[in-house]
Amino acid sequence: MRKKKKKDEETSEAWLLPYSDMMTLLLALFIILFAMAKIDQHKFQEFKTEFGTILSNHSNTYQAGKNMISVKSAEGSDKSILKKSGATKSDASLVKKDQLETQQLQNVSNELQQSINKDPNLSQNITISLQSDGIHINLKSNILFATGSADLNDQAKNALNTLSPSLKILSQNPVVIAGYTDNVPFQGGSGQYHSNWELSSARAINVMQFYVNNQTLNESNVSIQAYAENKPRASNSTPAGQALNRRVEIVIQRINYSK
Repeated sequence: MRKKKKKDEETSEAWLLPYSDMMTLLLALFIILFAMAKIDQHKFQEFKTEFGTILSNHSNTYQAGKNMISVKSAEGSDKSILKKSGATKSDASLVKKDQLETQQLQNVSNELQQSINKDPNLSQNITISLQSDGIHINLKSNILFATGSADLNDQAKNALNTLSPSLKILSQNPVVIAGYTDNVPFQGGSGQYHSNWELSSARAINVMQFYVNNQTLNESNVSIQAYAENKPRASNSTPAGQALNRRVEIVIQRINYSK
């Protein structure tokens, strides 16, 4: 009988453990409710809404914590619960600018093509192409320079002037003007140039100076490149290929708005 009574006593005291846990939880609940009653209810509702949005969008804890700021200062100054990063708005602005520039480049490319189509000589010696990095204008050297010379003749100036009105629209864009030759060793009679490197460089510089002096292009946005016989467009094994390789190329580049 004693053993049975002892067992009953041990069983009857088993309720104390869950009871104490329940009382602890209730105490914690009352503390939380009391604390909630002391904060700005409007700000707490804002916090709850913003925090719920973060969770619904699967934002990670680090990002949420990084964007948190104080609910309200002691002086009562109103502050947002979560600062807005602005990244989405900024990205949208960059996309919009890129779209507008793409349209402008397309319009200018069309205008350039229409201008050279009016003159058969220009249409045969100038090509316009809109590529991912901007507008590429290829001018064969035979309408710009005499053999072995970098001086712009009247025909060259007329050809460049034909392009000026459209190019002026993009005067704020970066511009690269590059000179190229064929692979025939340079044999300049005047002795002014001693290699195809010098000749291709001088031709690019003279085209650049023409447009800068006429205020078609902004000098702070223009640079020149010289390639001599390197980077040919066609094989130098034929006269026709060599003629294609003797050229000046103007590239109106896109503006990098992300800088």
